[in-house]
Amino acid sequence: MATERKKFTFENLVSIYFRKFYKIIFTNLLFAVPTVAVGVILYFLTKPLGEILSLVISMLTVVICYPLYAGVTLVTRNLGRGEDVKVLECFLGGIADNYKKFLVHSIILYFILTIGIFSFTFYSRMAVALGGIMYVLLITMILIALWLMFMFYYVPLMTVTFDLSLKNIYKNSALMALGELKVNFVTLFSVLIFTAICATPLIFSAGNAVAVIVITAVMLIAVYPASYSLITGFFIQDTMMMMVTGRGDEVHDIKSTEEKLAKLRNETKDDLENIDIEKVKNSREEYIFHNGKMIKRTTILEMLKDKEEEKENNNE
Repeated sequence: MATERKKFTFENLVSIYFRKFYKIIFTNLLFAVPTVAVGVILYFLTKPLGEILSLVISMLTVVICYPLYAGVTLVTRNLGRGEDVKVLECFLGGIADNYKKFLVHSIILYFILTIGIFSFTFYSRMAVALGGIMYVLLITMILIALWLMFMFYYVPLMTVTFDLSLKNIYKNSALMALGELKVNFVTLFSVLIFTAICATPLIFSAGNAVAVIVITAVMLIAVYPASYSLITGFFIQDTMMMMVTGRGDEVHDIKSTEEKLAKLRNETKDDLENIDIEKVKNSREEYIFHNGKMIKRTTILEMLKDKEEEKENNNE
């Protein structure tokens, strides 16, 4: 009997993407429509104030609308796991549970983006004019921007997945941005491929400014932010789970994710002696903090059940 060939990770992503495409579009509309509306309003209100001031104020769209990205992240995380998601309910639940932390993220992201835009403009112009050391500074700034981008692969996903303090979210994200370069670059490459596909219709615009604006707006409103969230979350989720549970170093040499999870599951059984079973059963949190690790509540319950069955079998 022939065994079915196991799909590669990228094949799984493509399969999930097209099977759940209508849900991705709906999720994207929930986020992109208010974001674009706020951005357009701020731009036209501040346009008379001058280019620099208009940009600074228009970028406040990030602060106002980024908390909505909590909903996008939760929906796409669950879709990436292959779960059946009720988009509106999940979207609103993600915002309600995480809007405070995402508001902090939005303020940090606002300053990163605003300072980054002005810094890149300044150093690129100075590099062209003066050369030499300015090119070194420009490259350094680009590398820092790349590190920050990798960080924000993890920040939103970690926020909706674990009940961690902001300090630990940023510490873990910063470490994984540098320590998981292979996964991060695979994720970046996948995002670039998707971006290139989305930009393909621009070829047929023949340089027409109106056509470029219309095509770009359709892509942003219909598919892009939610698709970006799905792609980044899909590739980094397993690695993030390994590292945040505190056992990543011990299983980092195991190639198969299934093997990693199995090893963690087996080794965690010994940590359940003093756990409050009723607290776990009544908890509404998806992950429980126990013995310095974040463990999925359903996993703990399954392991407790297995342990009880083992005791019963031994007593017979």
